Amino acid sequence: MKIKELKVKKFFELPTDKLWVYPVFLGTLLRFWGVMSSSIWHDEGYTMWLIRYNFGEMVARTARDVHPPGYYFFAKAWTLVFGNSELAIRSLSVLFSVGIIYLTYKIVEKLINERAAFWASLFVAFSPFMIRFSQEARMYGVVAFFTTLGTYYLVRFIQEKNDRFLIPYSLAMLVAIYTQYYAFFVILVHIAILKAVTPGLFTFKWGDSFKKRLYIFNPKVWLAGVAIGVAYLPWFFVAYKQVTRVSTSYWIRPEWITAKTVPNSVSQFFVYGHLDFIYKLNVGGMVLYWLLAFILISLPLIIFWKKQMLQKVWPFFLYGYFPMLLVFIVSKIRTPIYQDRYFPFSAVAILAIWGIAVASIEHRRLREFIGVTFITLFLVGGAVMHVETNHQMKALSEEVKKQQKEGDVVLSGELYTFLDGTYYFGDKKIRFLSDSVNGYGESSLFYDQQKDYLVSKEKLSELGDRIFVVGKNGDKDYFSECLWSGWKAKTIFEESKQGGLKAVLYTK
Repeated sequence: MKIKELKVKKFFELPTDKLWVYPVFLGTLLRFWGVMSSSIWHDEGYTMWLIRYNFGEMVARTARDVHPPGYYFFAKAWTLVFGNSELAIRSLSVLFSVGIIYLTYKIVEKLINERAAFWASLFVAFSPFMIRFSQEARMYGVVAFFTTLGTYYLVRFIQEKNDRFLIPYSLAMLVAIYTQYYAFFVILVHIAILKAVTPGLFTFKWGDSFKKRLYIFNPKVWLAGVAIGVAYLPWFFVAYKQVTRVSTSYWIRPEWITAKTVPNSVSQFFVYGHLDFIYKLNVGGMVLYWLLAFILISLPLIIFWKKQMLQKVWPFFLYGYFPMLLVFIVSKIRTPIYQDRYFPFSAVAILAIWGIAVASIEHRRLREFIGVTFITLFLVGGAVMHVETNHQMKALSEEVKKQQKEGDVVLSGELYTFLDGTYYFGDKKIRFLSDSVNGYGESSLFYDQQKDYLVSKEKLSELGDRIFVVGKNGDKDYFSECLWSGWKAKTIFEESKQGGLKAVLYTK
C-alpha cells in the first residue's frame, strides 16, 4: 500500500522540468474523449474518399481542390497501417495535437519560465477549439503542429545562435506550407521576429550585427529560405492556379466578414462559440460584446505592459494576430477567405498569451483561482463543442440499411451529404442527385466517373420503385412534392435541429 501511495505522490509532485506531463496527459484524455461521438462529416468525407487513390492520383485530384496535398499524404500512410475507421483516422490528428501541447510548453519555457510554460500548455490542452480540430480528419491540427515545431527551432536558433537548428526549421516549415497555405503567414511572422531581434537593424546601426552575421544577416538564414522556396517549386504553379480560382469564386460570403470577425475567432478559441448572440441583445449587449472583446484581446497587453514583460511576449501577439488581421484585410478588399478553423496556429499563440498572463500573477491563490476559472470556461466550451459537432450520418445510414431491399437506390440530395454518405454506405452504394460537375473543388474526386455517381432529376423514374433520398431538413428542392409527384414519401430519419440530417423513402 505504501509503495502505491509513493508512486501516486511522485506523479503529482513532479520536478519543475517535468511539469509538461500534466497538460500532455490531460490534453490526451480530452482529445480522445468523444472522438467518435460525431460521424465523419463532409470535409472528412473528402479526406476518406481521396485517400482511396494512390499517391500520384491524390496529388492530381488535390490540385483541382483548394488545399495542398501534405495532410493527405500523412492520412494515406497512416490508414495503410491502422485502417480507415473513425478512430484510426482521427487518432492521427490527436497525435499531432498532443505534440502541439508539448511544443507550446517547451517554447514558453525557453522564452519565459516553467510556470508560464505550464499554464500556457494547459490552456492549449483544454481549449475546445484545439480539441475540436484534433478530432477531425483534416489538416488544421497537423499544420499547427509543424508551424509550432518550426517556431520551436527558430527560438533555439535565436537563443543559441546555432545554425544547425535552421535545418529542422526549414523541414518543419516546408511540411507546413505543403499542408496548408496559411502557414506562409507564419513564415512572414518568423521573418519579422528575426528582423526585430537583429541588434541595431531598425536604427541603422547594424554594422556589428552584419560583421557577426547575426540573425537576418546570417547567410544561412537566407539559404534556408531559398531551400524552402526551391522545394516548393513543384507545387508553386498548382498553388497559383488554386489561388486564382478562389479569388474569382469561393464559398465564404462577403457579408460574413465584419468588424466582429477577429474578436469572434478569439472567443472561438476559448468557448467554441461566437459572441454575436450578446451583440444582438440590445444596446447594452453591443457594449458588453465589445467589452468582452477588449478583455480577451487587450487585457493581457495591459498586464504585460505593467509588469514590463512586453519585450518577452510581443512575438506571441505578432504570431497570434498578424495572420488573422492580414487575411481579414484581404477578405474585405478582395476575396472573402477568412474562416476560424484556418488559424489553429494563431489559437496556440493567443492561448499561450493568456497562460503567460495568468502565470505572471504572483499571488498563488489568486493565480490558481483565475487559472481554474479559465479551465472551467474551457470545459463549458468543450461541452458546447460536442453538442454542436454532432453529425449523425452513421446513424442515418444504419437506419436506411435496416429498411433497404434488393434493388433499392440511395441518393444524396446535395454534395454536403454525398461524400460522408459514401464513407458509410460504401463506394457507389449512394449516388448524387446532380447535373454534371466541373471537376473542381470536391467534385475533383469523381468528375471523371460521373456516370457512376451522378443522377439527374430527369432520370429519377428510371432508377426503380424505391428510392431513399438523403439530405438536410428544411425547405429543400430534392424533397419537394413537385419533384416527387406520384410518389409516396416516408421519413426514415430526421434530426430535430435546424440543418440536421434527413432521409426519406419514396415509393411508387
